[in-house]
Amino acid sequence: MRCLLWISLVWAQVDPRADKLIARSKKKLKNMDYMTVQFSYIVENRADTTHNRIQKNGTFRYRPRQNKFSVDLGDMAILSDGKTVWHFLKKEKEVNISRYDPKESFSLDRIFRIYDEDMKVRFDKTEVYKGRTLHKISLFPISERTDYFRVEVWVEAQTELPQRMRISNRDGTVVEYELRDYNTQVIPDSVFVFDVKKYPGVQVIDLR
Repeated sequence: MRCLLWISLVWAQVDPRADKLIARSKKKLKNMDYMTVQFSYIVENRADTTHNRIQKNGTFRYRPRQNKFSVDLGDMAILSDGKTVWHFLKKEKEVNISRYDPKESFSLDRIFRIYDEDMKVRFDKTEVYKGRTLHKISLFPISERTDYFRVEVWVEAQTELPQRMRISNRDGTVVEYELRDYNTQVIPDSVFVFDVKKYPGVQVIDLR
C-alpha cells in the first residue's frame, strides 16, 4: 500500500517542464555524431556499513548512433565497436573480450542512453553549481525490473547537456558522474577497437 502511495505521489509531481527539457537534451545528444567528455565518478554502497567508496577520473569517447564507445580510466580501458567489448587491464597486460550487451551493466555509455528508457520525470529545482546554472530532474523507471529506482540528472541551462548524474540502485549502490568539456570533433573508428598487435605480449581472454 505504501509503495502504491509513493508511486502515485511521484506521478502526481511530474512537471511538463521536465519532459520538455529532457526531450531537448536527448535531441542534442542524438544529433552528436561524435562526443568526447572528461568525467569523474564515485561509486558508494550505502547499504554497506564500511562506507567503501571508489572514485576515478577518465575520458569517454562516444558515437551515440552506433553505440561505439571508449573509456580510459588510466589503469584500465574499455572499448566497444557496438558488437564486441574489450576490457584492457594495462598493468596486468590482459584483455578480456566479450559480446556487447547494453543491459549488462551501468557503464557510462548506458548513462547517455537512459533517456531512451521508459521513465517518469519530475522537475526538482534550479541551482548554481561551480558557477553554472543547472536544472535538476529526477527520473523514475516505470518497470520494476530495472537495477535502479531513481536517476537524478543535472542539465546545464545554457547548453541543455547533462553535467551531473546520480543513479540510485536497488541494492544500495549509488553511482554519481560529473561530466565536463564536451567536444564534438571527429573520432576515428580505430579508437573503438582493441588492436592486439599494438600490445606485444598481452594476454587475450576471449569470453564470447
